[in-house]
Amino acid sequence: MTEGNSVTCFYCNTALQIPSSIEHFRPHSKTTSYSLDNLFTVCANCNTKMDIQPRESEFVSFLTDLIGKSPQYISVMKEAILGEKTRYRADVLATRLEGSNRTRLLIECKSSRFTSFNRIVNVIEQLKNYKKIYGECQLVLAIPATLSAADIEALKAEGIELWDLDFLASAFSDQLDSLDAGYFKTLLLSRALRGAKKTRERELRDALKACAPGKRDWSIYQSLIGDILEHLFCPILNKPLSEHADSTKTNRRDFILPNYAEMGFWHFIRNRYMADYFIVDAKNYTRKVKKAEVLQVANYLKPHGAGCFGAIFSRIGGDSAGCAHTLKEQWLIHQKMILVFDDEEVYSMLSAKEDGRKPEELIGKKIEQFRLSM
Repeated sequence: MTEGNSVTCFYCNTALQIPSSIEHFRPHSKTTSYSLDNLFTVCANCNTKMDIQPRESEFVSFLTDLIGKSPQYISVMKEAILGEKTRYRADVLATRLEGSNRTRLLIECKSSRFTSFNRIVNVIEQLKNYKKIYGECQLVLAIPATLSAADIEALKAEGIELWDLDFLASAFSDQLDSLDAGYFKTLLLSRALRGAKKTRERELRDALKACAPGKRDWSIYQSLIGDILEHLFCPILNKPLSEHADSTKTNRRDFILPNYAEMGFWHFIRNRYMADYFIVDAKNYTRKVKKAEVLQVANYLKPHGAGCFGAIFSRIGGDSAGCAHTLKEQWLIHQKMILVFDDEEVYSMLSAKEDGRKPEELIGKKIEQFRLSM
C-alpha cells in the first residue's frame, strides 16, 4: 500500500523503505492478472507472523478480542470455569444483543486442524455437557476453516451455531482493522477480499459432485482426480504422470507424482515412507474399495522402484473388512503405506486449500490415525 509517496505495510501500516515481501490479494497461481491492484506490501515483522502456524489458544485470544470490539456483544469472558463438582473451562462466554433481546453464548473454539479429525460428534457432546453445567444458552462452535457438509448438518441438528471462516470474515469485518497483524487477521482479510467470486477449489468440488459414480464416467473421474492432485500439491510435487506401467506391463497406475521436496511435509514423507514418488489410483466405484484394489497398488510399490507410498481415491472409500485388513498387512509385513480417500476427504482438502491452509494436513492426520490404530 502507499501513503503519499511512501510504501506502507498492508497489515500494520508501518512506513517501509524496502518491503520484506510483496503479496497477492488473490494468489498468483489462481489468476492471470498482473495488475498492481492485486499486490500489497508486507513488512518483515508481519511477514514472519504470517508463516507461523498458531496454537488453538491463540485463536481463543483472537476471537475474544474480535468479539470484544463489536458493539453487538457484551460481557465477553475468556476461558471461564464452569461447574462445581464437575469442572469445565469454556473458551469464550459472551452476551449477544439483538434489539431488546439478549442471548448468552457459550463458544467452543477449534483450530483448523480439527477438520482433519472427523470428530464432530465429540465436540457436540462436549458442548452439550457444558450447557448442562452452564444453563440455558446458545452453543457456538467457532473455527477458522470450512467444515464438511456432513459436519454442518450435524451441528444444525443439535441447534449449535457455526462460526466458520465465512461467518467470521463477514460478521466481524468492521472490527478487523483495529486488531494487530497476525495469522488469523490475515486469514479473515483474505477471505473478505475474495468475496463471492468462485474459486478454483469450488469449481473442482462442483465438478466432482457432478461426476456420477460408475463405469460410464470413469475417465471423467480419473481426469478430475489428476486435476485435483495437481492443484492441491503441485508445484511442491511435480505434475502427475498419467497411465504409467512398470517394466512387466502388468502393473499400471493412474498417476505418479514425483516427490523431490527438500523440506516440509512431503520431504518427511519422502524420507520416512520411501516416497520419491506418490502413486495414485482413481476408482469411480459405486461400491467400496476391497482387498483386490489395495493389492493392485501394492504390487506397483517397490523400494527400489516407485517407492512405498500410494493412495486410492474412490467415491465412498474402503470397506472395513478386506480393504482395512490388507492396508494393515501391507504396512506390517512390507512397509508399504497405502491410504484410501473418499469424496468427503477430497472436499476437505479442497476446502483447506481454499481457506489458505495446507491440504496435506489431512494426509498427515490420516497416516497418524492409521498408525495409532495398529
